[in-house]
Amino acid sequence: MTDFHRSAEAKGWIMYHRAPNPLEVLYARLLMLSKMLSAVCCLWIAVVGTVMVRELTPNDLQNHRAPIIQERVGQCEGDFARRYACADTILLNGENRGASQLLMRLGVTLFLPTVAWVMWRGVMQRAARLREAVNQSWG
Repeated sequence: MTDFHRSAEAKGWIMYHRAPNPLEVLYARLLMLSKMLSAVCCLWIAVVGTVMVRELTPNDLQNHRAPIIQERVGQCEGDFARRYACADTILLNGENRGASQLLMRLGVTLFLPTVAWVMWRGVMQRAARLREAVNQSWG
């Protein structure tokens, strides 16, 4: 070793590195991918959720303000009790359909990110167990 190398080493200019553990490198990359997946899932929920809710019309929800429901309620005939029972049946049926439409759209919005996240958590848990097992075996 030359005098230059000895003085450079003493000053800390030359550092000796061990080769990194490939599992540590893989785990670090998987953590980075976890953050990216989280961002993509949040973006999916924000964009698709917004689009799904914006596309809902009063006729889709079939609430009491929907023109279709107003028209059906207007067709109820008979005395007050019959008209009231008819309108009540129409409104309750419409509200049930509207709730199912809204829940279906919510399910479509959340299903894919949830499946992706659950599967990714399984990958990360397996990688953590493997990393821990190798670290314990190497001492």
